[in-house]
Amino acid sequence: MGHLSDSQRLEEENRQLREHTLTLKLSDLERKHEKTCTEVFQVQREALFMKSEKHAAEAQLATETHHRKVVSLYRSHLLCAIQGHMDEDVQRLLYQILMMQRLQEQGR
Repeated sequence: MGHLSDSQRLEEENRQLREHTLTLKLSDLERKHEKTCTEVFQVQREALFMKSEKHAAEAQLATETHHRKVVSLYRSHLLCAIQGHMDEDVQRLLYQILMMQRLQEQGR
């Protein structure tokens, strides 16, 4: 291969140049691919974190809403009791609560 013509040498240099250019492009693409994968992973982690926070906030809101409803119900029963009107079910529950409280006090 020591006796290459000028045109053959030029073709060989062009081939080597194209090969080198393609190698550089491939390295650049691999670097970009790795960076993109890292960014996608980060976005996925953030999305999962936000989803988790959303679920926690929704659960807290549901708990607070339930608590407000219970407090509102107790207030209305207390208001009725103060006004002298008490539902029979409420009277029965209050009596059971008093009995449980007395049993706990006796057990101490």
